[in-house]
Amino acid sequence: MKRNVRFAVVVLLSLCVVGGFAFASGEAESDGMETIALKLGHGGTTEDLRQIASEEFKRVVEAETDGQVVIEIFPASTLGDWREMQEGLQIGTVDFVIEDIGTLQRYSDMAALGFMPFVYSSKEHWENVWNSDIKNILLDDFEKATGFMLLGSMYRGARNLTAVRPVEKLEDAAGLKIRVPGAESALAGWTAIGANPQAMAFPEVFGALQQKVIDAQENPFNVIWNDSMYEVAPYITFTEHVYGAFNFQVWAETFNSWPQNVQAAVMKGADAASVLYNSLQADNENEIVEKLEADPDVELFRISESEKQRWADAVRPVHDEYPELSEFLAAVRAAQ
Repeated sequence: MKRNVRFAVVVLLSLCVVGGFAFASGEAESDGMETIALKLGHGGTTEDLRQIASEEFKRVVEAETDGQVVIEIFPASTLGDWREMQEGLQIGTVDFVIEDIGTLQRYSDMAALGFMPFVYSSKEHWENVWNSDIKNILLDDFEKATGFMLLGSMYRGARNLTAVRPVEKLEDAAGLKIRVPGAESALAGWTAIGANPQAMAFPEVFGALQQKVIDAQENPFNVIWNDSMYEVAPYITFTEHVYGAFNFQVWAETFNSWPQNVQAAVMKGADAASVLYNSLQADNENEIVEKLEADPDVELFRISESEKQRWADAVRPVHDEYPELSEFLAAVRAAQ
């Protein structure tokens, strides 16, 4: 499953000869310094919170560098899907991608964390980890293993279950044909729960639910609402099985090639964009839940903490299958 990501070195070296990574030629500034044009891509629409975060990132980076850096934003996968954009980071055709660490599992099993169920017990627990130095245990090792840096932390909201029938306890999940991301940790986690997980491209999910090819899917509330999953899977269970975030993904060699003032501006921009995203996400999620609660065709189930612990206990053996994450997961449990 893992891939050797260092194949990009030869290509990167050739790019350096031609012009140097993503350093685009621009009009010279009055002090003789050329403009650096950097490309940022994401899969959200222009109305998505990722676009709002991108615009804040652009504003801060350009202001901090007095216009030396110009950020070009490409929403709605116009630079390709997330796989293509991540490969673009390695060869210098893309400079930043906003995505979940779970999408990088093909490079390292450490990225299994992104879609691994029941790592955190609550949003507060997640914040205790990602607002502290604990995250560096993972991020430093991940960069060394893959070449990818992850900047900022934009909380996506908890992933919850939507199904064609009620699921209120662990036993109800037995045999449930549920669509999950293709990550092995997600497939293994739902198998341990007793479900029948199936990897499927997201654009196919609505139709598969509508035609009863699958029984359920899981996603944060903004996806459940924006993609109308509640219309074809109206039984929503607050499983809150994954707490995750988007990051600004950047190729470390590219980042290290920039002047120090640009590096500092990029890091400041990622932090500022994360603060804005996180402040908007909570209100956005609350509004969606209120709308779903008011819909007579939708039924929501909030399971007890003791019941949720039964699900978590079922998944715990899956965590132990990833020794690369053992130190980080131990620190996560201590932070609970």
